[in-house]
Amino acid sequence: MKMMNTALLATFVLTLGITVEAWAAPATTANVSVDSPYYGYIEKLSAMGYLDTMPNGAKPYSRMQMAQWVVQAQDKAQTKPMPKYLSDEVEALAQYVAPEVATLRGEKTYDPLKLRSISLTAAAQLSDTPRHSYSPTVNAGWQTFGADRNGYQYGRDGNGILEAEISGNIGHETAIALRPRFSYDKDNDFSASLEEGYIKTRAGIWALEAGKQAMTWGQGETGNLALGDNMRPLTTLQAHFIEPQKVGGFFRFLGQTDVHLFYGFLEGDRSDRVRARGLNDYDDAGLIGIRADFSPTSYFTFGLSRLSMLGGEGNGLDGSDWGHWLYGRNDDADQDRWDDIAGGDFRLSLPGVTFYGELYGEDQSHYMPSKVAYRAGMYLPKLTHDGSWDMTLEMADTSDAWYGHQRFNNGWTYHDAIMGDAMGRDARKYYGAVRHYFPNETSIGLYAQRTEMERGMSVHPTVNEFGLTGQTKLGQDVYLNGIIGYAKVENADFTVRTDHDKFATATIQWRY
Repeated sequence: MKMMNTALLATFVLTLGITVEAWAAPATTANVSVDSPYYGYIEKLSAMGYLDTMPNGAKPYSRMQMAQWVVQAQDKAQTKPMPKYLSDEVEALAQYVAPEVATLRGEKTYDPLKLRSISLTAAAQLSDTPRHSYSPTVNAGWQTFGADRNGYQYGRDGNGILEAEISGNIGHETAIALRPRFSYDKDNDFSASLEEGYIKTRAGIWALEAGKQAMTWGQGETGNLALGDNMRPLTTLQAHFIEPQKVGGFFRFLGQTDVHLFYGFLEGDRSDRVRARGLNDYDDAGLIGIRADFSPTSYFTFGLSRLSMLGGEGNGLDGSDWGHWLYGRNDDADQDRWDDIAGGDFRLSLPGVTFYGELYGEDQSHYMPSKVAYRAGMYLPKLTHDGSWDMTLEMADTSDAWYGHQRFNNGWTYHDAIMGDAMGRDARKYYGAVRHYFPNETSIGLYAQRTEMERGMSVHPTVNEFGLTGQTKLGQDVYLNGIIGYAKVENADFTVRTDHDKFATATIQWRY
């Protein structure tokens, strides 16, 4: 942990040498929500060798970052022709970020605030028990087919969801984004919420943001160990590079460097949620996040992250505590004042195969990460010569100490969901997916996933989940995507029984 903090602090020192490029930074643009299908397009383009810069593990990316990759892919296609399915994806991406692409091509453009998309979803969750609990160590819930959906909880039987995305610029230095959502199901009746809403501006090379939006840190197709989109988008104050910066001098071997900082506001009822069980937590606790990404080459990127849950009513830190927090000393359980997760992740893209992984520790012992969890994955972008078939294989593992804490008794949670991977503590997950791509932004895929949860319990849940996924373009800027799935759940809620869950969803989206 001490080594981790030293590396992160060194990164901030490096930024002092590149602030001279502040006025060359691009205009501020809104971000692309992390659940956008365009992230899959970018991953495919990178693995197929059409990008000159490696996308890093800190999402969301800005519209301008997406546009830079579009320009790289278009230029590369002049000498390396694309298969039709891939060129259709690039064309769709180029249309989505057309104002930013035009700016990069030398035109003066402006992207005003406007409606970007409207989505209408019908979903069916057929299960005797649609939502299950973790062990008392983690005060949250989970459901089959419900992970990584910004904390949305499907109700029993039918669900109807209407969403919209509005974003754009107010002047060249300020962008805003809004994502309202309206939903209905028989468990929750009608509900309306603002899923995301933030304002973004800049100061030199730094982007400054305030509001709530989903973030993911790390590398994983089925989740992220430390920070993912399994929970509701967190309300934060953020500062990060407006785009990755090149480091010169002695540290030029690090290539492009990206830095992210945030302070997040956790719930105001954390103590009430556990008081009935005789446990304790702190209202209005905070979450501090620090991350540095490095991309030395066009085929390799790695990141270092530290996240700390701390503070709250009756749990303030004094000067000595902050000193201990700064260099990572927190190894005495009886004096534990915060909950830390820290570690690193990487992505390495070689011809025909991409490897990725995460290695993180929760809390620490004598300056080094302990209670380790990991993720290892392999992406094969070209099962066939043109890449129209691809495959992902992944596994992840957490120890029995993960996501729980002796001071914050709700655990590593936010609004009834784990902030990291939904598989929870003392768990292991295996995942495999195969996809086939057609022209006109059409694809079909099949995945299988096995999750062994709370393995140290004599009766523990095991979930075998299978899904058929698909997307097709119905017309100009009109898309249909969906999932049909089945899950067999053994010993849900730590009782000896077998549940058979069926799930189906279909979404029509109009993009503008």
